Amino acid sequence: MQHEWLMAGFGGQGILFLGDILARAAMQQGLHTTYMPTYGVAMRGGTANCVVRLSDTSIGSPLLEAPDAAIILNQQSFNKFSALIQPGGLIVANSSMIKSPESMAASGIRTLWIPATIISRETVGTEQSTNMVALGAFLASDTTIAYATIDELFNGERNPAKRKLAETNKAAIQAGMNYVRG
Repeated sequence: MQHEWLMAGFGGQGILFLGDILARAAMQQGLHTTYMPTYGVAMRGGTANCVVRLSDTSIGSPLLEAPDAAIILNQQSFNKFSALIQPGGLIVANSSMIKSPESMAASGIRTLWIPATIISRETVGTEQSTNMVALGAFLASDTTIAYATIDELFNGERNPAKRKLAETNKAAIQAGMNYVRG
């Protein structure tokens, strides 16, 4: 089993945190994992993306080659990266910020359009958990990483301030999962 996942959006949308969570969860599940972040000079508002590669065998390179899934939170990143996803792959796209191109249906890529920003605002009262809503949608669509592993990571937080944020993140993840599962 091998996967290559791409996360992309604006700096400040929590893209790198999202990738870090997926990488740590994969490691906790006993998978070989690499995490490769990339961001522009001006982090907030600039572009940010990361690649998480995971496998049940050794990984030769952390670099982006042929992603089979992506979580994309803004239009600029969608325009840049959606064509890189392998046929048969999955894109979780934030429809609050990305317009659906008509050509996606013919590409052989399963695209899950989720209004992640709106769901985040309505569920936890802030747009800052958009990344976690998208993560929930991804977890509901790809069973490689178990929600229980993500939950365990957040429950292990010892810092009281971060523990409160962990609860907010878990609520946002659940909202994303519920959106996909109906």
